[in-house]
Parts: sequence; C-alpha cells; structure tokens
Amino acid sequence: MPVPALLPVASDAPLFLHLAGSLAFVAAAGRGIGWALDAWVRRAPETASPAEPEHPADLPPQSGARIR
Repeated sequence: MPVPALLPVASDAPLFLHLAGSLAFVAAAGRGIGWALDAWVRRAPETASPAEPEHPADLPPQSGARIR
C-alpha cells in the first residue's frame, strides 16, 4: 500500500507572481517619480538668477610649527 504524501508538491507560481507584481509596482512608481521630477524641473522660472559663488572662508592663523 503506497504511503500518501504529507504535503502536496509545492509550486513556485505564487512566488513568481509576487515577484512580477512587485517589479511592476516598482517600475510604475519609478516612472511616476520621473514624470513628477520632470514636471517640477520644467516649472522652474527661466529668469532665476544664478547662485552667487561662495567666498572661501578666511584661512586660520598659522602657528609656524612644521609638520615633518
């Protein structure tokens, strides 16, 4: 008399479906973020003045000691 299997043969289909759904969600979210950033950059005013260059900070006073 054959012994019945305790568990049915596991299928990888749910794993692959979950993986495919996750990848589709990430792709859609990435596309949406890209569209939003593109629209945000296009809304930047054309007359915006460029940022002024920063002036370097004054150098700290030197002690005169030499590093060898």
